[in-house]
Amino acid sequence: MKLISFLGEQGEGAGLYTCGVSSCETRFVQEAICRLLGTVDSAVLFATEGARKATWEPVSLSLTRCGVTSEMVVIPNGETEDELWEIFRAIETSIDDGEDIVFDITHGYRSLLLVGFLSAAFLQTTGKADISRLFYGQYRDDGEASPVLDMTPFLSILDWTTSVHAFLRSMDASGINRLANRTAKKAYLSGRPDAPEKLSRFAEALDGFAVATRMARPVEALNLAAGIARDIDDVTGEVEVFTPPLVEVLDHIHQVGDLGIRKPEKSEGLTWAHVEKELALIGFMVERGLLLQGVTFSREWLVNVMLLARFGDGYPGWLDPDTRYEMSQTFGAAILKLKGSTYLPTYFIDWYMALPYEDEATRLWGELSSLRNDFAHCGMREYPPRTIRMSEKAGQLYRHLCVFFGIVMM
Repeated sequence: MKLISFLGEQGEGAGLYTCGVSSCETRFVQEAICRLLGTVDSAVLFATEGARKATWEPVSLSLTRCGVTSEMVVIPNGETEDELWEIFRAIETSIDDGEDIVFDITHGYRSLLLVGFLSAAFLQTTGKADISRLFYGQYRDDGEASPVLDMTPFLSILDWTTSVHAFLRSMDASGINRLANRTAKKAYLSGRPDAPEKLSRFAEALDGFAVATRMARPVEALNLAAGIARDIDDVTGEVEVFTPPLVEVLDHIHQVGDLGIRKPEKSEGLTWAHVEKELALIGFMVERGLLLQGVTFSREWLVNVMLLARFGDGYPGWLDPDTRYEMSQTFGAAILKLKGSTYLPTYFIDWYMALPYEDEATRLWGELSSLRNDFAHCGMREYPPRTIRMSEKAGQLYRHLCVFFGIVMM
């Protein structure tokens, strides 16, 4: 294990450094950390020129006495942005990939404290190193013990920030799932009697919902959302204690839960209630930029609506491929008829043509098919629409779907 530390001014007398129930009396916090942990075998000490002259030799000697080899890296004072970046790069290059690191920011003078902390967070987030501990020693010269504060939990704040942002912006909950599992495991291994029992399962369901949504698997996504709605109140207490950053997005998670409806059983078939939740999921997708998924699913949603309009609530044959094909062909026939072209009759054509909202359904299918093809061809057309225009049209399509659903339900 390698210690990364900054050199600074040291007190003349020894202090009693404490960490938990352990203690060590020494002038140097670096020595205290190494003795308190007992697992450090090397150290890289960063020092300005002034700190090098004042403390490098005695600190190095104290580390040698406890079996730790050390090297020094001279850094600038950090008085300009360029110097701060130079310090950051020096820290990064001093660590080999995969190393187990203990960070000490006790003597991170002025801006060095922030640079040291962010460097540790960066190394952990990128996976270059495993930051086992992050320490800050509060030296006291009043005879009181000097606590060595374990700042490691604060490193996870940036991880949580990144993961929450990914969930809110891109419907990617894998980071939340990973961090929640890590938190639950750590609490369990530490023997905490209040270790979370539901947090990991809840985070896994959230991740599953996000994956299903990105893959445009609405039945699975809505079923997982139903589980999230069922469990969110029970898990909120664990979230508040063990994953405070998630508290800030509970309202967004409640929105996921509001989409929930369990998967239709074969015996009960597709219902209007499920189709209504499907429509809400399309809006959820479009709002979060999952335009391809939302548009792709919209086609299947419209088929679902028309099957229920034809066969009634609780239709069990809604997943039959031949039935779905016939309904989609019916839409195509109606478009050809609208254009004055010949068309092949389908099983549903006479019923469809007699609907009071046949014109609205046909125009909506045409709008949907055109936009879906724009996405499916990936711009490989002579005159592809601009991406910003496709985004606008996806939003318009969702609004048109909502209007049409209202007409059907009248």
